Amino acid sequence: MADKHSPAYLGDPSRRVSPTRTEPIARDFARFLGGPLGRFARPGTQRIWTPIRVLTVVALTFLSLGYMAKANCLGGTLVDGVAQLNWAGNRQYTSACYNDIIPLFSGRGLDHPGFPYAFSWEEDGHTRYMEYPVLAGMFQWLIAILTRAVYPVVSLVPGAVPEASVYFALTALVMALMWVGVVRLVAELAGNRVWDALLVAASPLVIAHAFTNWDIPSILAATLALWCFSRRQPVAAGVFIGLGTAFKLWPLFLLGAFLVLAVRTRRYAPLAKLFAATVVTWLVCNVSVAIVYPQAWAEFFRLNSQRSWEWTTIYAVIAREFGWSGFDGSGTPVILNAVSLALFLGLCAAIAVLGLRVSRQPRVAELCYLIVAAFLLTNKVWSPQYSLWLVVLAALALPNWRLLFSWALVDALTWPVLMWHMLGQDNKGAPGELLDLFVLGRDGLIIAIAVLIVRQMLGLRPDPVLDAHDGRDPLAGSFAESRN
Repeated sequence: MADKHSPAYLGDPSRRVSPTRTEPIARDFARFLGGPLGRFARPGTQRIWTPIRVLTVVALTFLSLGYMAKANCLGGTLVDGVAQLNWAGNRQYTSACYNDIIPLFSGRGLDHPGFPYAFSWEEDGHTRYMEYPVLAGMFQWLIAILTRAVYPVVSLVPGAVPEASVYFALTALVMALMWVGVVRLVAELAGNRVWDALLVAASPLVIAHAFTNWDIPSILAATLALWCFSRRQPVAAGVFIGLGTAFKLWPLFLLGAFLVLAVRTRRYAPLAKLFAATVVTWLVCNVSVAIVYPQAWAEFFRLNSQRSWEWTTIYAVIAREFGWSGFDGSGTPVILNAVSLALFLGLCAAIAVLGLRVSRQPRVAELCYLIVAAFLLTNKVWSPQYSLWLVVLAALALPNWRLLFSWALVDALTWPVLMWHMLGQDNKGAPGELLDLFVLGRDGLIIAIAVLIVRQMLGLRPDPVLDAHDGRDPLAGSFAESRN
């Protein structure tokens, strides 16, 4: 018999929570399909449609919709016998199919042989380089090598298929497989609430942003880190946090949650292993590029220090409504950078105090969601696909289906409104006030989720995850509270 605190116990089908009994939105959908789970039904007896298979099919369906959402930007036209992209008439905006993958294929020199961090170009008097962290740039480079290998065969097919479109298709294929892996991991991390993984597999944000940029690899790395730590493997968890940080910066913030739990439980050995593995992994990924191409390696940090607010941040709303820019007299966003950093650090301090002072130990996912949400809400850059970072954390921290699907839907709808706005007034683009309403609605729902998580931590509302696992956090790993 499995130990009652082992992962096998946490996923016991006989104790599985049926969302048709706990979530109104699931109950209504089940009624449409034929009815909810009966009183005498035995979960875990399905031979074909097991939860993992259902979740995989749902994930692939939504990923397919995500690909279709970008498909109108893949079309091409023949120019002197060579297939070229056809974005005439602002197609990328009118179809809301814009993504960074297609234009950066040539924009970052990936359409030609050569190491991506050796490529440079002139822009506004500056020498520019690949602005993505090292593993993100390497990922793009490897897919580009594959694209150049297969494109001569694809070009034999009648029609105008641009090389950049093949690059997009291969990138989407690899990231789709990664996202299916994310869903599979969330199903395990959810334990007896395995169906909460539908919040990830069927998120409207998958349709809008799965293939807008290269964020899925970092989400997979972060989810793997949580999975490893839940199995008391802090070194492996640190390796994946280091890899995730080498893709995108945000997985580094997960360390804040483990720091709070280490201080609270006074167990510092797992934290030391986690931190050490993270640092070593990140250095292994970065040092060689930093030495050989120092300016290219530093481009990520230079660009982020000098760029202004992004279209869907709270600072952009303030700028559109009140005209504040955040720039000083020298033309650099010194004030904006200082305000953004101060707000984030202040919220992190508040989260740490909350996590240390609440009577019951906070769950890992609760702290992770609060920290990452604080970063997004206060950061000057919120590329719309960044919202994908919260999907896994929200599902594990607060599996309130109605609220999470509502947030994801509003967040996803912000994208076509942004595209409409970016057409500009001359092309009858959406007014800034309309975009601001969607941005504030998205931010309001993210804050609402955070407020409910805080109330959950304070014991002011039931915690469905703890209730489903005998009061234990399935992700706590080495920081699990001892029970007699």
